[in-house]
Amino acid sequence: MSTERSTTLLRSPAFWLSTALAARHAVGVWNLHRTLRFLGQPSTPAPASRPPERKIHFVVPALREQAHIAGTVRWFAALLPEFPGSSLTVVTTDREERERDHLIGLLARARTITPARFPQLGAEEHRALREAADASRTGRLDRPTVAAVLHRSPLTREVVANLLTDPQLSALPIRHVVYPGDGRKAAQVNYAVAHLAEADPHDYIAVYDVDSRPEPTLIRHTLAHLHAHRSADGQPPAVIQQSARFTTTGAATRGWERALCRGSARVQTLWTLRRELPSFRRYHRATRHPTGRPALDAARRGLAQTVGHGLFVRLDTFRGLGGLPEFTVLDDLPFGYRATVEGIRIEPVAAITTVPAPETVAELVGTHRRWFGNYLDYPACATAARTGGHGTPTSRIVALGVAGYRGAAWALAGPATLAATAALLAPHTRIPVRVLAAAGLWLGCVTPVRMLAAADGRQPTTLDLAQEAAEVYAAYLLRSTGPLIALVTAPRRRPELFSPKTQRRSLPPQETP
Repeated sequence: MSTERSTTLLRSPAFWLSTALAARHAVGVWNLHRTLRFLGQPSTPAPASRPPERKIHFVVPALREQAHIAGTVRWFAALLPEFPGSSLTVVTTDREERERDHLIGLLARARTITPARFPQLGAEEHRALREAADASRTGRLDRPTVAAVLHRSPLTREVVANLLTDPQLSALPIRHVVYPGDGRKAAQVNYAVAHLAEADPHDYIAVYDVDSRPEPTLIRHTLAHLHAHRSADGQPPAVIQQSARFTTTGAATRGWERALCRGSARVQTLWTLRRELPSFRRYHRATRHPTGRPALDAARRGLAQTVGHGLFVRLDTFRGLGGLPEFTVLDDLPFGYRATVEGIRIEPVAAITTVPAPETVAELVGTHRRWFGNYLDYPACATAARTGGHGTPTSRIVALGVAGYRGAAWALAGPATLAATAALLAPHTRIPVRVLAAAGLWLGCVTPVRMLAAADGRQPTTLDLAQEAAEVYAAYLLRSTGPLIALVTAPRRRPELFSPKTQRRSLPPQETP
């Protein structure tokens, strides 16, 4: 009878799903423990015999960022005196003007104008367009009226040009270049780097976003890491990756939305700590200590998923790889794929910064949908690598397989959490399945929240812990929405007239570091 019950149990999809969820979250807890120890270690010391300082060339691409670019420029401008020889390049794009002209035509023909239909508009522009429509006789907008409203805001390039007339900023090594083509972030960064002709091949390109606010201590920590490995390896690291925690400011007007976005920011932080940093550390160990067996080394490397902010690339490496890939919708993970198949070392820094997370559910789902485009681009990355002769067939297949697994894990996170909940609460669920489901949910939602609180020096009450765990649970249920929308719309995927981003609703404080 016992054998019959065991056989029935092993045939149960709920059993295997609960087992997989519990195992994945158990590994996540172990990875979180190791990552927190890694981040808690003393800062990497500079070697006694310090090599020549390596210059950092900060590159910040901007598109439709006229409301926020000033704070960004002033933040990085304050960093430059701290790191002699460094520079800042702000790269705007003519694409912004072409997008605005196209948007004017769409708005003039639109019957309704909402943030969901037109995420390219800021809150003030939405308000002004509604007022203009109410003031018209027909309640509709014509092209001249729409153009008049949108032209009230200067283009980002105009804001930057005006900003750099400030004597305090014009005296600093700050460049402003305008990309003339139709490419997006990767093309802007590549164009900016092409204008660094005087830079040393061993200088570093540091790519950041408009919402990035790297502290001086983080840059010093990165330089200390760079110098230490320069001393040990005889040459500076090829790529250094900074990682980030995510936080919200509570900008949403509805309480449930603020809670859901807080939970999603915490889940994204957990992904950084449980998946991103551990994968970088495994990749680093594998590239530093290869076995000489191509298949085994490719399996040990897995896939390094670089992120397009806090990405430091040695200039000769950047140029040798042809810059950031421009044939994909996004640029960060595809760059990591190219580096992975060629076995280029990518080193994580034992420090972490904080970046803003989406503040509304619509923005959150849209961001996740856009980010998941990285996974949809991996087959194109593999094709491009094969065509260009980059890496080996084994390294390309292994990296593609890891990407497929990670994409599937993200897309199934919500359904798996919901199924585990159903298995836990269903009246006729077998006890082993119920235990596994409970363990998976506890390890995914409660244990990591407690570990994060302890790492932050907090001692939350039982009620606070329950609330934070509930927010994480709700975020898991929502987590697959963006990826599933991306998968459903993938067959109709085509080059977009608008860059795949939404208008930023909030940013970190604008004070200088």
